[in-house]
Amino acid sequence: MLTTSINEDEAKVMLQHFRLGHLSFDTMVKVFPEMMGKVDRRKLVCDACEYGKHTRSTYVSRGLRSLSPFMLVHSDVWTCPTTSVSGMKYFVTFIDCYSRVTWIYLMKHKSEVLKCFQDFCSFIGNQYDARVKVLRTDNGTEYVNNEFCSFLSAQGILHQTTCPDTPPQNGVAEMKNRHILEVARSLMYAMNVPKFLWSEAVMTAVYLINRTPSRLLGWKTPYEMLRGVNEFIVPPKVFGCTCFVRDHRPSVGKLDPRAVKCIFVGYSSNQKGYKCWCPTERRLFVSMDVTFRESEPYYGEKTNLSSLFELDGQSISEDGQKGENDIDMPQEKEAN
Repeated sequence: MLTTSINEDEAKVMLQHFRLGHLSFDTMVKVFPEMMGKVDRRKLVCDACEYGKHTRSTYVSRGLRSLSPFMLVHSDVWTCPTTSVSGMKYFVTFIDCYSRVTWIYLMKHKSEVLKCFQDFCSFIGNQYDARVKVLRTDNGTEYVNNEFCSFLSAQGILHQTTCPDTPPQNGVAEMKNRHILEVARSLMYAMNVPKFLWSEAVMTAVYLINRTPSRLLGWKTPYEMLRGVNEFIVPPKVFGCTCFVRDHRPSVGKLDPRAVKCIFVGYSSNQKGYKCWCPTERRLFVSMDVTFRESEPYYGEKTNLSSLFELDGQSISEDGQKGENDIDMPQEKEAN
């Protein structure tokens, strides 16, 4: 719960904080200086961030980067104790050392890592006309095996592995996975999202992380470093909120409902639309015809986000229509 009352400007900040994957308030000062200058930072607290991001200590990174894209790619595998709604148990990440853009692949078995890396190499070869020169991983058997080594050798890729029990040597991948999980947990805790939707949460976390500024990159975003521009394909919304999706199926009769009640679970990677999961039908919809109730979680009781829409008896609509409440990311900038 929010422990202090907040005004309208502070409510706008908190709403954008939720929409952007619980972006740190320090980073928001850099991204939205005018908006953040109007609020009292001491009132900006978020329980979901405490639950999702609390750590024992901070790992000090030297912040070294490659000189060009895909010269060095970091990779790591994470295992989830809960099987996702799509039957996934693992994900593997590939992080470009130069831009820090992250690609994530969901897997049912660890043995799929090689296939994911092959797909990744094909993707960057076709989309960026580039090749991976060095791959850095730990010594897990999913990376250190005859089949994987044969592929790396055939492609002329140097494989760097960590020394035993020395995870900091693969620190970029380790810290990136930690960052992804911190954001994913915060997204889920804020709106009571059940654990079986973790796969959608980590995909959404990567989508947002790739599009938010980083101190290591001089407050540019990873996508801006790689592509020259930063863009949200569709405006960000609060993960886990209730939404209604237009039902375009031919079977819908004239007197049938025109929309399906769903939970918002992220952004499509190959369509311009929102991903919405319908628990009753166990079906995923991708659509632009979506109405959002960002203050209303699909699961459980209302969370502390709900109070952000009620200030002194007034209601701020979820599309930001009380004033110009819809806050956009900075305009795209041309590459230097």
